[in-house]
Amino acid sequence: MPKKSGTAIIIGRFQVVDLNKVHMKLIDKVLRRHEKTHVFLCSNPAPSDLHPIDFIFRIELFDRKYADKLEVHEMADLPDDRIWSQELDRRILELRPTGSVTLYGTQTGFSERYSGRYTTEILEATPEEIEAMEDVSQKLDMVSFRAGILYASMRRFPTVYATVDIAVYDEEKNRVLIARKENETRYRFPGGFTDPSDASYEDAAVRELTEECGPIEVDNLVYLGSTAIDDWRYRETMDSVITHFYLCTYEKGEPVAMDDIAEVKWFDVQKLREDMFVPEHRALFHMFNHFFDEMGTEDDDDDE
Repeated sequence: MPKKSGTAIIIGRFQVVDLNKVHMKLIDKVLRRHEKTHVFLCSNPAPSDLHPIDFIFRIELFDRKYADKLEVHEMADLPDDRIWSQELDRRILELRPTGSVTLYGTQTGFSERYSGRYTTEILEATPEEIEAMEDVSQKLDMVSFRAGILYASMRRFPTVYATVDIAVYDEEKNRVLIARKENETRYRFPGGFTDPSDASYEDAAVRELTEECGPIEVDNLVYLGSTAIDDWRYRETMDSVITHFYLCTYEKGEPVAMDDIAEVKWFDVQKLREDMFVPEHRALFHMFNHFFDEMGTEDDDDDE
């Protein structure tokens, strides 16, 4: 067996339920080569679906199997790969490594981004090994699974959900299109949650309109403002909803109730009342009214 030499630094995220056989095979390969081995677990400061597991829980992956064979450290992500590389080198020097230092990581996740002073080697499973990987998530018991869901829910940042709502105004008949959902007796403006695929809030508003009211044609989209929505689904939770409210002019087409809308209906603007709307859309009703009041004031000034 070749003599161990130098220091190994394994760089990775290890956002996994448990280390599988392929992980351990690669780690054992490094341990056999070097006198000292460190693992730097990369962490992103923004929790997301790509970085769901805290550093403290990923340490435990290694403590159970390699407690006396390697040391684990946290390495925070930075927006600039060059500065991140310099910071990694500084952290490695603080360890006072013995002999030569070799960094191990994946091709795209580490090697292509690292520009520091040390030698790097690719540490990746082969396609055959990946295909043969066991699904360690199947080993979870349901108590641990539920505990994990509760923990993940409690540790995340409060979320403000972005929605869009839109008022369709028919200038010729001075009427506005509003909608009613099933199991509701009051009305609301068409709208809904924005989607990651939307290019803008304006695009989201038009998309939601056609999804809920059919392929009607509208024009002259105007932003009326934004406001918090007292959505009953998020009451007494740490999350909330803020909507972006738009007005557009009706061109042509027959509105049809679609998606989760049970009824769409035209109402004379002058006959709209606050109590016709669901509580969460009454703030939008006032924004709509305010816009038309302002428009009326401008028209009166023009007449003078």
